[in-house]
Order: sequence, then C-alpha cells, then structure tokens
Amino acid sequence: MKPKTKFGTKPKAIFSAVMVGLLLLLCFSPTALAAPEQPLLQISSVTFNPTTVSPGKEFKMIVTLTNHGDYNAHNVTLDVLSQSGVADLGVFSMVGSGSHFYLEKIASGESATIEIPMVSSPNAEAKNYNLNLQLNCETSGGEAYNFTETVGVVINESDSMSIIAPDRFVLKKNDKGVTPVAFEIANYGSNPVRGVQVSISADGVDFSKDYQYYGTFEKDDNDDFSADVTTAETGEFPGKITLKYMDSFNNERTLEKNITIVSEESTKQATDSGDENIFQKFLRVVFGIGA
Repeated sequence: MKPKTKFGTKPKAIFSAVMVGLLLLLCFSPTALAAPEQPLLQISSVTFNPTTVSPGKEFKMIVTLTNHGDYNAHNVTLDVLSQSGVADLGVFSMVGSGSHFYLEKIASGESATIEIPMVSSPNAEAKNYNLNLQLNCETSGGEAYNFTETVGVVINESDSMSIIAPDRFVLKKNDKGVTPVAFEIANYGSNPVRGVQVSISADGVDFSKDYQYYGTFEKDDNDDFSADVTTAETGEFPGKITLKYMDSFNNERTLEKNITIVSEESTKQATDSGDENIFQKFLRVVFGIGA
C-alpha cells in the first residue's frame, strides 16, 4: 500500500470549500419578493383631458389603479383630499358629484380607471401642483386597507396675450393726411411673457411698417401698434394680425386675428394725367398752378 502524499486530500478540501461557499451564498442572497397576501392598490398612471390644464378651465383627471396584491380588492374608493400644503383643494374645485369615487372590485393583477372631473381657478398661477388622494378597499372577508397617494397636476398657461382690435378697419385720413390703422396688445394672463412681436398683412394694401418687436410683457402690460396704410383701389381687403410670444413654460405661442381693411377711396396720390403736357406740369410743380 502506497503512503499518502501531501496532495492526496486536495480534492476533498476543494469540494468542502465549494460547499461552504454555496451555503453562504444561499444564506445571504435576497429571496424573491412575493406579492403581499392582501389587496395592494397603487396608481399606475394619471392622464388629463384635455392634455393641457389651463387656468379657469374644466378638465378630467383620469387615474388608473392597479391591484398588485394576491387578494381581490372590493369596495374600492378614491377620495380627493386636498392640495398639498393647504387645508382644502386650493386652486382646484370638483365638478359634478363631489370628491368621492367608487369601484365595486379590482381583481388581483388587474387595473381599472376613475375619471375625476375638476376645474382650476382662473387666477391659478402656471406651475405644478400636488393633490393628496386616499385609496380604500376591502378583502372579500371585509378586512379594510387604505393607501395614500399624491399626484401632480401641471397648470399651463392659457393664451396670456390678447389682440384688442376691431374686425373691420375703415380707412379715414387723420389731420396729417394719412390713413392709419391702430390696435392694442395686452398681457391679461397671470405670468410674464417674453419675445412679444406683432406683424400685420393684407393683400392689396401697403403698410408703413408691418412688424414690431416688443420684448417682455409683465402681467397687465399693454402696448399699441400703429401703421399708415395706402391702397391703390377702393374696396375691402382681407388681412391678418399675428402675435407671437414665449410663455413662462418656454412654449412658443401664436395668436392670429383675421381683419378686413375697408378703403372707401384710393389713399395713394393720383398720378399725372396723360393729357398734361410738359409746360402744364412745370407750372404745377413750380408755381402750384393747377394743383
């Protein structure tokens, strides 16, 4: 019988080390999280109709609830509690049946939606608001569970700027002998706007200026646009006023107003008559004879 060498026990040592390592790995590796043995309601999505919530406008907040628990959720209720940071709904109000909503059941692993009709205050500042919600449900055996959730509502700006102009401009000469058109632009929104600019156009009409840049308008700011108009013919000329600006969310906004320019007589200076000879023209220009 051959004597054992010092390497004879190496395979057994390696095997023992591997087994110890596997045991330690099993002891300290995280176990897979199982679904809780209860209903577990969570908000999986929130959408809005219309997509943009504007001050003073009605909207629907569409909340999707998902039951991530092992048990079905019965007698599901959702309550709109308050705006975060205040005791009530703040700049929001409920529309219709109130702030309490009910679903009979959401099965385990299933989802359901609740439409919440609301309206925002016309004086609401354009920014993000948080609403506190309370979710309640029961198991089939009557055991109650409740969950608190917070959802964000972004109030964007409505059209802050306004074009204050008549639909029809009837051209009349002023004391300087020119026929101007004039109108006003104003910021009636709740936030400052930037990059305010105005242009005006109409077929068959010439303007002394057809564009003006104003820059920043603070809340309640207003300014005027005026230009002299000339037309070669009488009649009605359709036109358009265009107002562009950047709102407080850096969205480019464009407002357009269709107008009609009415010329009851030609506002261009009359050209020389074809029957006027050179001498008559000389007398008219130099001495004012026949002018």
